[in-house]
Amino acid sequence: MLRTLKHLSLPIAACALLAAPALADGPKISWDLDDALKQVDRQADDFETVMARVEVVRRDLGGEELSREQGTVFMDRKGRIRLDADAPKERTYLVEKKTLYIHYPAEKRVEEYSLSRHKNRMEPFIRLGFTDSGKDLKDGYLLTSLGERDIADSRTLGLELTPEEEKTRAVMGKAQLWIDQASWTPTQQVLTASAQGEEITLTYSFVARNLQLNPELFSTRWPRDTDKQKMK
Repeated sequence: MLRTLKHLSLPIAACALLAAPALADGPKISWDLDDALKQVDRQADDFETVMARVEVVRRDLGGEELSREQGTVFMDRKGRIRLDADAPKERTYLVEKKTLYIHYPAEKRVEEYSLSRHKNRMEPFIRLGFTDSGKDLKDGYLLTSLGERDIADSRTLGLELTPEEEKTRAVMGKAQLWIDQASWTPTQQVLTASAQGEEITLTYSFVARNLQLNPELFSTRWPRDTDKQKMK
């Protein structure tokens, strides 16, 4: 994954590339915040895996678009993330425990980042709303309801998350989660990257939960001729 999620993903034959979704404001929120968090808890209780198409748009804080990429994301209950960018350039991002790997297949190269040393990486925040329970969100963030909104064909409920811990706010100032009211998984995440002064919007489609993903998706074994570089 990129410095602030700059590039992403794996092609899936059944999934077309996303077009930028149109947003439409809907009626004011009809959900009580605690009731909404209980629904998120139910989703988290039986969460095992998720696979989805994703479009990632990076903008500066003035709203100017910096990049737009598409890809496929995979996550599991252990918190592992694989993000395969297929447009405009192929590369794979893999978050495994406290390490981030970025594999550039065309260059036969993989970069390895220690997340404890590279604290400003935004990739781990992709988990927000997928692997977190409602209690996790309530314990770690100041939560504000944003109301309801239609994103593409998804009716969503919005939550704004402001990290309680100062060290987390130094990396991600705040996040918006737009959660699908049918599946209670994110349709869209809007992450403010404090260190980079950017806003990153991830929009999901073709979301499939609890598939039996191939364990090799999260393998840190690379092709034999790959140049491995540990990043300082």
